[in-house]
Amino acid sequence: MVYAHSPEAHEQYEALGLRRWHGYVLGRAGALGLPPASLVVATFGAFEPDMLTGVYESALSTASVPDALAAKLAGATRCLHRVFGEPMRDVEEVVAVLRGGLDEAPLLGKPLFAGHAGMAWPGDAWARLWHATNLLREFRGDAHIAALVSHGIGMLESNLLTEAWIGMAGRDYTRTRSWSEEAIEEATADLLDRMLITREGDRIRLTERGAALRDDVEDATEAALDPVIEGMEHGLDVAVERCTRWSREIRDAGAFPDDDEKLLAG
Repeated sequence: MVYAHSPEAHEQYEALGLRRWHGYVLGRAGALGLPPASLVVATFGAFEPDMLTGVYESALSTASVPDALAAKLAGATRCLHRVFGEPMRDVEEVVAVLRGGLDEAPLLGKPLFAGHAGMAWPGDAWARLWHATNLLREFRGDAHIAALVSHGIGMLESNLLTEAWIGMAGRDYTRTRSWSEEAIEEATADLLDRMLITREGDRIRLTERGAALRDDVEDATEAALDPVIEGMEHGLDVAVERCTRWSREIRDAGAFPDDDEKLLAG
C-alpha cells in the first residue's frame, strides 16, 4: 500500500490535482480501463457505494486513467528506492518466486487481478517487486469478496466482522469506509440477530458461530490461492521471510501506518 500511504504517492497524485484517496481509487479502478462507477463499487466491495461513486467520478474529472496509473507506479517505486536504495540480487530472486506463483493464478472471477495482470511489467526491480505483490493483493481481494458473498456476508457486515475478530473499539474501522451511523447500526443489529457477534460495551466480539463462519470464509479464500502457492513452492519460505522484513522496514520508514490493527484489517 505504499502507492496510497507514502509521501511519494501523495506527491505524485497531488501533481495531477488528486487528493490521496482520489488517487487510490482511480489508480486501482483504472486497471479495469474506464469502468462505470457501478463496476468500481462492485469490485472494490468494502466502501460505501455513494461515497465511492462520488470519489471515482470526481477523480475522473480531474485526471486521466493513464496518468493516474503512472502516478501510482511512480509513487510506489520512488518510495521503495528511498527506503531501500538500489535493488540487490535478492529483490530479483523474490520477484522470480512471486511470478512463478502468479503465472499459475486463474483469471476467472478475479476482475481487479485480471485488470492489473494485463498491465506491462515495469523495468525497475523495485517496481517489479511492487507490481508482483500488488497482483497478489488484488487476487486475494477478489477471492475474498467472492468467499464473503458465497457465505451470505455483505460488504458492510464484513467490515464489522473484521472489527469483531480483531477486537477493535467502536466502529472506527468501518467508519473509514464512509458507512453512515444508521447503516452501521442496522448491520450490527443484523449480525446480533444472526448470533454472529456479541456486544461488550463499545466493542463487538465474534460468537462461536461467528468465528466458525469467519474461518470458513478465510478457508475458502485461501483455497483459491492454492495454485498460486504451489507455483511458488520452490522459494516460498525465502520470499515470505524477505517480504516480511521489507514490510517492517517500510512501516519503520513511515511509508505505511505503523498500526498492527490496520495491518490485520487490510
